[in-house]
Amino acid sequence: MSTKPFGIDVSRWQGSINWDAVAIYEPKVQFAGIRATISWAYMDGWFNRNWSEAHRIGIARAAYHVVYPGVSAKQQMDNFLKVVGDDFGELPLVLDIELAHNQPADEIAAVLLECAAIVENVTSQKPIFYSRASFIDEHITGKGHPPAWLNRFDWWIAHYLRSGEEHQGPPSLPKGLIRDRCLIHQTTPSGAPIGTQSKTMNYDRWQFDEAHFFAYQKDKKVLTLSEKVDLLWTAHPEIHP
Repeated sequence: MSTKPFGIDVSRWQGSINWDAVAIYEPKVQFAGIRATISWAYMDGWFNRNWSEAHRIGIARAAYHVVYPGVSAKQQMDNFLKVVGDDFGELPLVLDIELAHNQPADEIAAVLLECAAIVENVTSQKPIFYSRASFIDEHITGKGHPPAWLNRFDWWIAHYLRSGEEHQGPPSLPKGLIRDRCLIHQTTPSGAPIGTQSKTMNYDRWQFDEAHFFAYQKDKKVLTLSEKVDLLWTAHPEIHP
């Protein structure tokens, strides 16, 4: 069994979640991907409750949006950012790119990158991209060379075993993606339910150790003005009265 930090990802398909059951589960659930929106108008009906409950029990949260490549990036991100509001979570926002909708590779890439630019402009953090190696290889790289921008982002990669058991990793990567850019491995869509109404749920593993997991959150955090002042005060005792 992997000792890498364990996480889950959830949506309305899990129904009402008992987050207190999540809080006491072993192995400890240390992070959760929580679906917020799809395309330009859809909001996951359980997002607000899942978002607040995950925060209440103290696990790191990543809100995610399912990208429709044939729809305006601005409209989609207006929807996503409106639903998420001012609380961006402890991990960067996530863009789920696993639908092609018969769009050509250049259009899929263009919409994804425009969505990413909007997220970064608003949150001061690059989003994490969620996908599968086979999707990126077929629908973005195609028969050409892997685009250089793949390695400008961190990735959440799905790779499963046919048995439904947790894949022990590492996951297969899209062509051209360096291993250090794979941040999270979605290890199974068939995990036993943890406090959910659904019969299964997605399991995930951070691809580095626990120290990296906590350091990543600290590094990605956008500090408030008061937090910046506190850091400066601590770093410069010579200015203390």
